[in-house]
Amino acid sequence: MGGENSKLAFRKCVFRLAEQRNLPDSADDAWSPFWLLPDGPHDVFSLVTPADIRRIRDHAQENFIKLIDKVFDRMLVLKAAKDMVKNPVSTKQLLNCVRILTRLIPFVYEVCPDGSVMEDIVLWTQRPRPGSGADYILGRQMVSATVDLLFTSGFTVPLTTLGEDSAVRYTIWENGIGQTSSLGSSKEHVANRVEVLRLLLVMCSRTMYIPAARSTTLPNRALHAIAYNSNKRMILCLLCSLINTSLRDRAQGWAIPYRGTAAMDPNDELSLLSMQTLFILLDYQMPASKATSSGESDDVAGSPHDPESDANTPSMVLVTGTSTGSQNLFRVFIAKLHRTQEFDYLFTNIMRLLDEAMRANLSILASVTKNPTKHVMPQEAAILLWVLLENNSPFKDYLVDHNSSLKLFSVLLYFMLNGYSDPAQAGMVRTISHILHYLSEDSRFATRLMQPFDQSILPSTMRIVDASITHADFMINTVFTLLSASRPYLVPVYSNLLLLVRNVSPYLTQISQTTADKLVSLFDIISSPAFIISEPYHVRWLIYLIEVFDYVVHYRAVDNPRLMYSMVKARSYFTRLRSFDIDKAKTELALIREKKGKSEANRTIGRSQARSSSSQPAGDSAQNVTSSMSALSLTAAAAAAGANESTPSTPAADDNLSLKVTDGNSSPALSDKARGKRPENKHSIEAKTQSSTSIQSIALDESANMDKNDKGKGKSADVGNQTEPGKDKGKAKARAGNSGSGQHQFQPTAEWVFSWLPDLPLDPIIAVLDALAVHIDRISEEVQKDAEAAAATLAASEQAAKHAPGSDVKVDSQLHPQSPTKQSFADDTAFSSSAASADPTQTVIHWLSSDAMLQALPDLEESMPEIRPRLQGLSPALVIWFRSLLWSMIYASGMKPFGIWKNTQVKLFVVKHSI
Repeated sequence: MGGENSKLAFRKCVFRLAEQRNLPDSADDAWSPFWLLPDGPHDVFSLVTPADIRRIRDHAQENFIKLIDKVFDRMLVLKAAKDMVKNPVSTKQLLNCVRILTRLIPFVYEVCPDGSVMEDIVLWTQRPRPGSGADYILGRQMVSATVDLLFTSGFTVPLTTLGEDSAVRYTIWENGIGQTSSLGSSKEHVANRVEVLRLLLVMCSRTMYIPAARSTTLPNRALHAIAYNSNKRMILCLLCSLINTSLRDRAQGWAIPYRGTAAMDPNDELSLLSMQTLFILLDYQMPASKATSSGESDDVAGSPHDPESDANTPSMVLVTGTSTGSQNLFRVFIAKLHRTQEFDYLFTNIMRLLDEAMRANLSILASVTKNPTKHVMPQEAAILLWVLLENNSPFKDYLVDHNSSLKLFSVLLYFMLNGYSDPAQAGMVRTISHILHYLSEDSRFATRLMQPFDQSILPSTMRIVDASITHADFMINTVFTLLSASRPYLVPVYSNLLLLVRNVSPYLTQISQTTADKLVSLFDIISSPAFIISEPYHVRWLIYLIEVFDYVVHYRAVDNPRLMYSMVKARSYFTRLRSFDIDKAKTELALIREKKGKSEANRTIGRSQARSSSSQPAGDSAQNVTSSMSALSLTAAAAAAGANESTPSTPAADDNLSLKVTDGNSSPALSDKARGKRPENKHSIEAKTQSSTSIQSIALDESANMDKNDKGKGKSADVGNQTEPGKDKGKAKARAGNSGSGQHQFQPTAEWVFSWLPDLPLDPIIAVLDALAVHIDRISEEVQKDAEAAAATLAASEQAAKHAPGSDVKVDSQLHPQSPTKQSFADDTAFSSSAASADPTQTVIHWLSSDAMLQALPDLEESMPEIRPRLQGLSPALVIWFRSLLWSMIYASGMKPFGIWKNTQVKLFVVKHSI
């Protein structure tokens, strides 16, 4: 736009629409400035503010509707003009029409102050078209025209594609799937595609303004018109164009993918918008039934209840025809991809995007500047991979058999480890967890995870101490790391991670000692009675881990001697489940919460004393935290319970092979018999202390944070129960564990426990561990006796050497005589030190990996579980989350540089504006 005078004139036109009601169609001076004056999108978004749009919409609704009609009518006229591409003025006006519609449409989807929604009136109600008088439905025409603009010769595609009778020619923009050569688009074509794709996203953004709970039941009619009622040739060209543009490789040479400027390159922006458009088109599914409440009626053809829809399904329509069936044609066509070269193109470029993002994260330049990088779209690449796996079974088979599938697995685990501590990366982490879970359902992929893992691709902070590990080892260690992080926003991920381990468990072989210890440590936490009853979904986690051990015991016992040894030493964790007592569990949970409450109170008092000027307790900030796991550990639970040996969270005291489970960086604590009476040195004690401390980050529950909420309200259920007169202290604490914060807290009952406890496959696991414990005990005794015998022989030989004639020892004893008592003490010390050096671990491991171990096992034929993976289902909750993730990403990327949806009343997700 020109100088201040032209900007002022444009602002006056905006004010006029709100102040002067019922402007006529002939008032060109009121309508034409909207496509004549702006010089770019910045002018439109800065000079037409959200307050201006709402003022016009709410106080002069007829002008608001007429403005949209007039701008769209002008866009149709310019689009149909034959000399449009040769006339820069016409091209500018067409772009301004696109920009004005992009600015206005989000406010059409908003709920007005009176509770009404203008979408039906503006977009889906039949009315006369301005100028011609012919009836039309604006929404359908606008969607069709917007898609056509993406393939308009001279505007978004080169003129060489111009047909004889039409300016619109459906063709594929870039080489890749369905196209062997690029069209050679200019920078103007790329910039125009960016503007039109923005409008298409805005047209389809109705989903943002629907509450999440209703997002799967209310239709998005713009998306429906594109995905269900469009020309099949157009859909094929648009689908291939979006895929190829999203994955186009523009990297130059060996340069690190880095960008130091804030402005996004048009090619990068086009790739991002193409990826986002592709996602929403593939995600959309027509609701199972028409939604007619609140004025939401679906007037498009192709409903499942339409008796004629079955006669016109995609498989029965000509390529040039139009489908009105009940299938999303974008999903239909992406499911039909089957050529190896197509899969090569998809997999290679997805790996390239992930690899570029990984290299950018590890580069020195990116780590120093912390600036965004170029060509880096790891989250979009992960989502595309998940979408392809879900919609194309042959692609899954291709990926599982690909030589680089394990590299993909490693890179995905890297991004999980790199992003789990950042709440902004929670969507990325959860997406990857779904991908890995989906791949783990295939036995071929699970078997390949037993191959050696190369840690050189990882930064040093992510590497495992063990030099020789498999991909399964690294996977289990990653799962342990994420679970031990205890991040509230990762709770939905934990089920997928445990299911990943569960599906792979029938194929586990030779896992390392570190992995075995961490897996048993994880079971110690999740099988704790207090943890089980703290949340209802914790039982599912317990079942998944029990199934891991059940599969190993039945199918892979001899292939995993280290894991079997760790399980034998920790078999009390299994036996305590068989004698599960809900009352004891409630008491233990109450003790944990009481101790945590006191700790929080002490910290709050300390903060209050240090910051006396603050009027709000620091603990009140927890009211905004929704967590399902807290930092309070079950190790602390045992301490809170008085460190009683009969506490359910600790092994039985009379178990001579029991241990305190550590994280695998130190040797597990063995009994005297298993250790060969080996004295613990200072180093091992420190290692176990650090290990035990690190495992304390896994544990309890949302209820601990809910207790904080009650304290913030001046009400504590725990304190109230403790101060009741005449009540037993233990019962009061158990009641406190069951009352918590009221209606939001889980209330476990004996019936609930009975619904899952009898079904746990504990008996065969315990039978195997008990049988192995007898033999391991015998082996430990034999090793100890052999060590003692060897020590006695050594001592005797030393004594004989001392008394031999002419020996140096005898001369030395004559020069330095010792008392008989001191000499005897020295001999005993040497003997005990030699005997203590016997460690039965290697002997036990060797025996557990031999056929002799198989002969020692009880008969497991009747309890043999069927190897069957737990499949990933697309539940309504998962669909809602995924849809919310997609649109939140679109919303966030639209904030720069214009803020397309900024300050609009989005309902699908919560928008928090930083100060």
